[in-house]
Amino acid sequence: MSRGRCCRLSQPVDDQSSLIGRRRALARRERNASWLERRDQVMNAAAEAFQAKGFQAVSMSDIAARLGSDRASVYYYFASKQEIFLALVEQAVRANVEQIEAVAATGEPATVRLRRVIESLAESYERHYPYLHLYIQEDMRQLSESSDEKHLRELGDRYDDAIMRIALDGVESGEFRPGVDPHMLRFAVLGALNWTHRWYRPGGRLSGAEIGRAFSDLFLNGAAAQSSY
Repeated sequence: MSRGRCCRLSQPVDDQSSLIGRRRALARRERNASWLERRDQVMNAAAEAFQAKGFQAVSMSDIAARLGSDRASVYYYFASKQEIFLALVEQAVRANVEQIEAVAATGEPATVRLRRVIESLAESYERHYPYLHLYIQEDMRQLSESSDEKHLRELGDRYDDAIMRIALDGVESGEFRPGVDPHMLRFAVLGALNWTHRWYRPGGRLSGAEIGRAFSDLFLNGAAAQSSY
């Protein structure tokens, strides 16, 4: 899932010369289990803060407060809130990209692949909430040109390409009715899934799996009864 409301993220300050920066660099190289576990806790706290207040309003102090610690402990894992945000986004987007690319390459009928992609992405949105919520809401496509942000854009392109491959296969095989524009089908699928950030909340009336089934039924079967058109 991608795109939505945009924000501009400032570049992190290069603090490698500082003591805490050197400690963080060393810890990243070693990547022991306790450090990785605590880093995940920092990411979870940041995701909750970003969701509640929006990226621009959140400070490193806010994230530390949710952890019950001080800012220095947060800086031990990340140089800036931008770096945390990018880590959250990549974690969720990479998992989705790898999954839908695998589905697109199976050689199954296009209708089967499209259903599997829609349902798996809806379930992933629930599973990774609020990370994908952040990705859509803050519009990572609008970020600056750092290497990390370029990498995220590349993941987004792979995401779009996998869905487009299924749409083209369905048109070429005749599984989708004549006149279906594969580009419009891709836009419609992405638009429906992306818009869930405006209304989906965990524990609501529908689960991620139920949302996925409803969307895939609408795309593959339509809403009108056969006799009504």
